Amino acid sequence: MEGLALKQQPQWENFELKFEDIEFLYELFLEKGQPLSLEELVRALVGRAREERKKELAKLAEEGLIYRPGNSYRPGQEFFVPAFGFARASVLSVRPGYNPDYGEFEVVKVKFADSGEVREFASSLKKPHKLDRETPEDWIARLDIDVQAVIERYGQAIGSAVARRLASEEEFVSFGNLWFLKALMPEIHEGYLNIAEAAIEVAQRPLSTAEILKHLELPATQPANLQIFALNVALARDNRFVQVGPKGQPLWFLQRFAPPEVTQEPERLAYSALPYRKELLSQELIEIIQSIDDEATEPEFFADLPAPGDSVTIALPYHHLRSGTLPITSKTAPFFPEGESDVTLINFTDGVKGEKFYGWAIRSRKYVAGLRDWYEKIGATVGAYITLSRGKSPTEVIIKYTPRRIKKDWVKVAKVQNERLTFEIQLRQLTCDFDELMMIVEGERERIDALKRKMDSTGKSLYEILLQIFPELLKLSPQGTVHTLTLYTAVNLIRRCPPPPLLAELNSHPCFIYKGSGYWAFDESKV
Repeated sequence: MEGLALKQQPQWENFELKFEDIEFLYELFLEKGQPLSLEELVRALVGRAREERKKELAKLAEEGLIYRPGNSYRPGQEFFVPAFGFARASVLSVRPGYNPDYGEFEVVKVKFADSGEVREFASSLKKPHKLDRETPEDWIARLDIDVQAVIERYGQAIGSAVARRLASEEEFVSFGNLWFLKALMPEIHEGYLNIAEAAIEVAQRPLSTAEILKHLELPATQPANLQIFALNVALARDNRFVQVGPKGQPLWFLQRFAPPEVTQEPERLAYSALPYRKELLSQELIEIIQSIDDEATEPEFFADLPAPGDSVTIALPYHHLRSGTLPITSKTAPFFPEGESDVTLINFTDGVKGEKFYGWAIRSRKYVAGLRDWYEKIGATVGAYITLSRGKSPTEVIIKYTPRRIKKDWVKVAKVQNERLTFEIQLRQLTCDFDELMMIVEGERERIDALKRKMDSTGKSLYEILLQIFPELLKLSPQGTVHTLTLYTAVNLIRRCPPPPLLAELNSHPCFIYKGSGYWAFDESKV
């Protein structure tokens, strides 16, 4: 029986859907008549592979192609040996054998096709042997085809392959983690979507799909879960709507209610990665990096830090004050859950005044938009201490500032003179408590913005910017040093730069001398 072979099992770690897999899933949707999750599809595919192998082994056993000690064999025959992973073997010769427990029998000498190894096995046993009693279920267990084990080990890879392939097939449609057949979808026409828009506008808040569905009066002949799925698909394809709910809880709002920062990244947040040498960062400098909440700092710097508790406090960076946003970092991320889409609506409550307002967490860009008006109301400054606390639901956040008792104070003010950034001390009205080292007030915002644009267009290096800014800040320091936090804010006035490349740049030039505790000195003779 030349070419005898078992049907090849799927390579789960590198799984790709074949045509017969697509047909199987198509029939599965027809049978179930409702959307199925990616996990359900993966389980069905793995279960199908197991059952197909089980049927195959049962058929081979019926045809005498599975080695059993009670069967008789002749030279030239082939069979599969369960104890050797169902390796294929060819009978070379047969000789008589005897055993006191089994009496007379035959010994077959076989050669394995893959390894070329030669072995001998008993055959034609008159007395029942345990191997003769093995069933296809036993063989499946021997092959270690366990559906749950395969899913636990390869489920994510299989799911990715399934989603990738189904997305390329016109017959299938998806929303979130659910898939279905396009041909079986209820029709959601333009009129229904107009009603959905009006319902959200009247409510002035996000609505769940089920809430919107109540306004549409779709035919009752279709299952509610299928109607919800079809409506979710239609809403997701219409640019008027934005999905803002946390994972597993679709909520729909109107795109026009979102602040511009949701669709367009603010100019002050845009960061073009600056190359730097990580070996220049000592443990002390890394701890300084960890103390600054900058979303552009690589997550690896925060890997060893403990998880945040029920509340965290950050010092508001300059670029977020200007943009009306909050950074999403390892410290703040737990307060802003991932959503079904890239945007999650956050229900903020002012912990001082009790006012409520919406925030928009954009996970891919690592910021929360919608805080501009609140910053203006509380008089937030660079370095303002902002405390986030968990609310009653995952999307509720209590946001709090600390009012200052001393309403006026002397602070650093940035200005532009002769196309250079300069600094002076001025008495300013202040309402929020803040980090004094990080705090710098913009004295001339338009001129500072113009200088930033010029710095960006001329390609000034970070080193050149530091050489210009550092001496100016030194003029305000009787100790002849400048703190990292002050430099961080000053540099970001005219060049977006997170802490790691800033500190690496400082530590790579002998003219900048680290004095400890975050402070730097400057030696112009070493420039």
